[in-house]
Amino acid sequence: MAASSINRERYREYAHFLRLSADNLNMSVAPGRLKRLKSQVGGERNKFLLWEVAWVLIALVTLVPMMMLAAVEFGLPLPPSVATRAESLHFQVSNLENALMFSAVIVSAITFPVAIVVAFAPIVTNAGAIGDLEYAHRALKATEKQ
Repeated sequence: MAASSINRERYREYAHFLRLSADNLNMSVAPGRLKRLKSQVGGERNKFLLWEVAWVLIALVTLVPMMMLAAVEFGLPLPPSVATRAESLHFQVSNLENALMFSAVIVSAITFPVAIVVAFAPIVTNAGAIGDLEYAHRALKATEKQ
């Protein structure tokens, strides 16, 4: 727990450093720093976005079996190819015919909220650092356009 808070604080300091560096960039004195700062800020933004996209995709994939079961249970219209798979899944789960299918749905139901929490927890815990990265990104873009 303590290591996590220390790492969060270091990340906040690093993002704040990038923000200040972008603010204080003087193109007449150090034009070579723009490319290096852009790569640092872009790298950090890409790492964060990749994390978010990966976990949101995991959450969406684990949501599919539950949505199929809900569609069959409540009689919602589905495309024919999906409807047959959903009905088969519903039959197997409701009759406990296939233990592997039942356990896959249970794991999916557990994985979905976990993936949502893992995807959005960094947004909440690192809100200041993310704001600093976005500010630095915009400042560097504006500096580059000048």
